Amino acid sequence: MDIRFNRYLFLAAFLLPQLKAITADARAPKHFAPPSQKMVALAEALHQIQGTFHVNFNYSSATIANKFVPAEKIPVKGGFTEDKLSALLQPLGLVAEKLDATDYAIKPAVTTQKQSYTFNVAASRASHVVKGVVTNDKEELLAGVAVTARPGGKTVLTNATGAFSIEVEGDDVVLVFSSAGYLTQELKAGNNATLNVQLQADIKNLDNVVVTALGIKRQEKALGYSIATIDGSKVNTVKEVNVVNALSGKVAGVDIRAVSSDPGSSVLITIRGSSSISSGSQPLFVVDGVPISSGNRTPATPVGQVTVDYGSPISDINPDDIASISVLKGASAAALYGSRAGNGVVLITTKSGSGKSKKGLNVQANFNAMYDKAWQFPEFQNEFGAGDVTSSTDPTNTLSTASWGPRLDQGTKYVQWNSPTDVNGNLVPTDWVSYPNRVKDFFETGSTYTTNVAVSGNNFRLSYTNLQNKGISPNTDLQRNTVNLAAGYELSPKIKVTTNVAYANNHSKNRPTFNRGSASYIIYTMPGNINPALLKNYWQKDKEGLAQFSQDQGSTDNPYFVAYELTNGYNRNRLTGNIQLNIDLLKNLSLMVRSGVDFYSETDESKRAFSAVQNPNGGYSIGSLFQMERNTDFLLTYKKNLKKDWSFFVSAGGNRMDANNNSQSQAAGTLVMPGVYNIANAAAGVVTNNSSRSTRRINSIYGMGELSYSNYAFLNLTARNDWSSTLPSNHNSYFYPSASLSFIVSDMLHLNSKTVSFAKVRMNWSKVGKDTDPYNLYNNFTFASPDWGSVKMATFSATLKNNNLKPEIATSYEAGTDLKFFNNRLGIEATYYSTSSRNQIVPIPTSMSSGYSTKIINTGEIRNSGWEIGVNGTPVTGAFTWNISANFTRNRNKVVSLSKDLSSYSMGSAEGVQYQIMEGTQMGDMYGNTWKTVPDGPHKGEELLDNTGHSQAATGLVKIGNYNPDFMAGFTNAFTYKQFSLNTLLDWRQGGQFFSYVFMNLLSDGRTVNTLYGRDAAHGGVSWNDNGVERNDGMIENGYISDGNGGYVKNTNVTDPESYYGDYYWKMHQRNTFSATYVKLREASLTYTFTKKQLSRLPFTNLSVALIGRNLFSYTAAGKGYDPETAMTIKSGSIVPGTASWSLPYTRSYGVKLSVNF
Repeated sequence: MDIRFNRYLFLAAFLLPQLKAITADARAPKHFAPPSQKMVALAEALHQIQGTFHVNFNYSSATIANKFVPAEKIPVKGGFTEDKLSALLQPLGLVAEKLDATDYAIKPAVTTQKQSYTFNVAASRASHVVKGVVTNDKEELLAGVAVTARPGGKTVLTNATGAFSIEVEGDDVVLVFSSAGYLTQELKAGNNATLNVQLQADIKNLDNVVVTALGIKRQEKALGYSIATIDGSKVNTVKEVNVVNALSGKVAGVDIRAVSSDPGSSVLITIRGSSSISSGSQPLFVVDGVPISSGNRTPATPVGQVTVDYGSPISDINPDDIASISVLKGASAAALYGSRAGNGVVLITTKSGSGKSKKGLNVQANFNAMYDKAWQFPEFQNEFGAGDVTSSTDPTNTLSTASWGPRLDQGTKYVQWNSPTDVNGNLVPTDWVSYPNRVKDFFETGSTYTTNVAVSGNNFRLSYTNLQNKGISPNTDLQRNTVNLAAGYELSPKIKVTTNVAYANNHSKNRPTFNRGSASYIIYTMPGNINPALLKNYWQKDKEGLAQFSQDQGSTDNPYFVAYELTNGYNRNRLTGNIQLNIDLLKNLSLMVRSGVDFYSETDESKRAFSAVQNPNGGYSIGSLFQMERNTDFLLTYKKNLKKDWSFFVSAGGNRMDANNNSQSQAAGTLVMPGVYNIANAAAGVVTNNSSRSTRRINSIYGMGELSYSNYAFLNLTARNDWSSTLPSNHNSYFYPSASLSFIVSDMLHLNSKTVSFAKVRMNWSKVGKDTDPYNLYNNFTFASPDWGSVKMATFSATLKNNNLKPEIATSYEAGTDLKFFNNRLGIEATYYSTSSRNQIVPIPTSMSSGYSTKIINTGEIRNSGWEIGVNGTPVTGAFTWNISANFTRNRNKVVSLSKDLSSYSMGSAEGVQYQIMEGTQMGDMYGNTWKTVPDGPHKGEELLDNTGHSQAATGLVKIGNYNPDFMAGFTNAFTYKQFSLNTLLDWRQGGQFFSYVFMNLLSDGRTVNTLYGRDAAHGGVSWNDNGVERNDGMIENGYISDGNGGYVKNTNVTDPESYYGDYYWKMHQRNTFSATYVKLREASLTYTFTKKQLSRLPFTNLSVALIGRNLFSYTAAGKGYDPETAMTIKSGSIVPGTASWSLPYTRSYGVKLSVNF
């Protein structure tokens, strides 16, 4: 039996390969050739060319499968030329796209139409039926292909056997064949009765080329790490002033938060969670290969207590000039950028010339108009006006800033803020009425007009953009002018030079402010009996320039006075650019040399008029900032094809980075003459001078290599060594490597499944170093200002520096898969990552007996791990198409360790809330006050009030929440029907918490509808006697009080509403902490694109018009008017999330966009 079995096994082993060959031959298309002509598989021909001329071809197995060429046509003699390659590929309907000096992508020609015709013997007729079968390049039958007749728009779908039948009118009808994952083909129906069509796979979906570190273009399938690429057109679907905001909801693993709803506000972007205790988590931004500054700006010397938002310098980049944005999320992806890339990298590639040998110029113009409307305010109460109720002797006190006064709109009169005086100087009562729209009417309709004109040719592109913005807060604005030039010139067939230069000017006479003292704060806290329209003339009569007319003389500024007389302007000029030289030294050896610069200068100016609450005698400050970073780098690349199926390339290079910063400022808190704003007008002895200067240099060498097998297995290695000037000589050199693997399983297993179109697995490991800021090694003196008479003063830093610092080290692991199904109609990408950041450079508290308050040490480890999932699909094709994509992010953060001498570490505070970390906790934990509870007995855990029945705070701080989300998700839909397209983006953030100082203030002072309960009998108030005065606004706080004998009894003490709400909310941070969950319709656009026939009599080659909107819908779990997205504060240039403090209200934006080509 064993012998028989072995015999059958031998037979099967012999016959199966033969059977496979026979069936493969049966499926192969028939290429007829003369008997004397030897045919060679295209794959073998390409391999011969690679080995002979040291070039490299990138292609999918499906593209070249079952294709043969005559052996005598293979250009292995007489030298390699692109013309010979084209002659070889053209008969097969293929083209070669040149990627660089030695790399080519083999893909189907867009105009290639493999078809067969069976002519109808009958004469042409007005109406006839066309039948046929649609296959792919593997000659597989395609179901669900849309066949659309044009004109007319009649559409049918191919059945399960790929067959279709459609009735057409006339001989001039064009049939359009379209299916996801394939190139669309257009064929003239003519008088044909049968029309068989073969669709070519869309090479863009199979062998996508992406921009990676150092600006190197790579096949996406060869990468062993996750990279997200956003096309420039998707960045501009609904235009944003700050391009970073355009990424919100579109990229898995990326958390974007704006400080306010103002279009030019600062933005915090975090990739895969917060990883640094003290140095921030902003990624590195690189534009056309050159790193640029992206830090958020605060004024050099603020005047008053408001915070000014001057926006992020990254917003200088014009969205109209962007070709693509690539987000390098993992350390492996960003390792070649060195120590500054520890938080990830955002690569921005700007547009260049067309690259086509087209005569003449292409002119493109875009006009965009957006209007911003404030909405979703807190629900302010309009039933009770200004006043206090704590005093039983004068319960009305209607000049108070709180809103506990008498009931409004009852036909009564009271003395109030604008009461006239009688002949005796006494205030005269006036009508006590409400102004329900007082907050909404203060904010104006904002507008942003953007005009862009670009001229491009074969090797250049020049664009100009003008932006004019008017904010929703009165007298706030932003103007921007940008010029961008991209050009290239081929000095010889082996030498090419390219350059990119961008200039941007941003200026504003007044930027929005927030925190206490801002216009938002004043208008939000204004009692309901005040009419803001009466405040527009903000000077007192006969005291213009000297005394403001305020609704609360002496303690609160007039909101219009703040808007027009307490201004914060700035002017910023920025120049970025690079010049790059590419040289093909040998057939397989190339050199890239590049030098780039990022320079900007900025002037900030704050003016404070006389009678300002914070500056009664005026104030003025001016500051300037100069920053320049220069990067010079080179990269030498060698590529080689080895034996059959093997190829590799290696690159080695270096970089030198020099950064210089210089800032100066002068401030005067008192002026001599009103309305004269310069330092010479400062009062004697009040001027403070500040200046700072820093330099920094990093020298680097690096290398990378790739080994590939059969174009489906890839091993990539990188290594970099930095020498940083900010670290001590014994630790300033640090080395970090990375390794990644990528397997195209579908090619490796030769999958020809109709279900699985593409399958890839990838994994990587990396280690990245990170240095510190300048001047953290040795203590130094700082000159103090103002001087002590004629004596110059200097101070010694309270922080003990450390000349033995080591670089921070981040170690990252990542694994993932990319899958495509049903001829690429469904795609799934999943990634798991884990990153550990140790040796954190942190200033920690130290004993005051040392003479210092803090010292800098290496300590602590932060770990981030999580999942990123992306899904894209095309559920519907045809005349009506529907494309959908979704992304999901779940990150978990943990403080693995701190210093052995440090049980907790404070990362700052905002409005009384502390941000602290401890071992085992998470970054983003917030700590604040909570209420006392009954410690034991049957009422344990219930709130413990004081003996008068009022809330009391527990000893110490407790965790009240964490500002990081449980997960984030984004959903994009694109619908197209004929010339119409509808695009929507839904942005969902689930979980996390934020503290609302706004909510706490509004409720403790009786400003919202939440505080109506208990105001009088009609609102549930109880009757009580207040020192002999009968009142009906009594309230009893829920809780327990001590019975004096060690036990606890239910509280029955009655108190007034002002005391009740003040105690209940003002003292307790935890009661003012809410869920940060929100869902927003981030983008919506409806576009109509004119056909060429419609434009035939116009001088346009393309024309489209769109209705656009942003944030048209919003759901927030915290309730109407409390937006967790802008729960941010700015301190010392750093954005601190988690606390909402008098930012601008949420806005809804809508507008129109016009695009035209000449």
